[in-house]
Amino acid sequence: MEARYAVTASGSWRGAALGGDVVLELADDDVAITSPDGARRLPLPLGMLGGLHFADGQLSLYFADGTVVLAGEGRLAAAGREIVTRACAPGELTRALRSLGSHRRGADDLQRRYFEPLLSARRKLDRAAAPDAQLTALDARALLTAYHELAHRIAERSAGEAASDKRALEAQLDESFAPLVAALEALDGAARALRKSGAESAIASWREWSAQARTVFAAADRCWPEVARLVVGWHPGPRPSLWRRMLGKAR
Repeated sequence: MEARYAVTASGSWRGAALGGDVVLELADDDVAITSPDGARRLPLPLGMLGGLHFADGQLSLYFADGTVVLAGEGRLAAAGREIVTRACAPGELTRALRSLGSHRRGADDLQRRYFEPLLSARRKLDRAAAPDAQLTALDARALLTAYHELAHRIAERSAGEAASDKRALEAQLDESFAPLVAALEALDGAARALRKSGAESAIASWREWSAQARTVFAAADRCWPEVARLVVGWHPGPRPSLWRRMLGKAR
């Protein structure tokens, strides 16, 4: 949705001072300030926006190339919220789940349970525009708990009756989940950094968090084949020794 705001500009851009009456344009594909007659146009690349702050009728946009300060219109607070929404769009995270929907005999229900915590978080993320709401939707600590509990439930269901078999399968599942766990712990660190960041750098911190979110989905996809292989091929009870398996004598 396009929107235009008549404002007064100050600050600087790439070493040049800004001043005078301009128009803030929120077009479908970019944000810019233009001269009132439209003859001159300065794009403001959202991918370079470090942060913004609105106070006392002034909207400040912080870039590595300068700070643009806009004042003069009551709707600037809404414009600031819209800019945050555009700059902090998480993108299609599930594109990394290349294994989702693939079929392996005996593993379809397991696949649904394995990916559901991330898919549920992604659905919540679709409804979250502001960064703080996105952190709540894709909560790394909650996902770590969910996958720890999932490993336990899978072992309870798939390992047979013996407690030792359940413990063994759960331990191997924990090992299989290790890359995903590491990615979630890094996501948690990025979330803590974002919460501590100031207005001038909050969007740059969000981009680091968002990149780590994509890493989480990619890690989940990498872990899935080993989880499926482990559970589908699991046989409760005593196992032949390593030497017997290597010599092909296991029955």
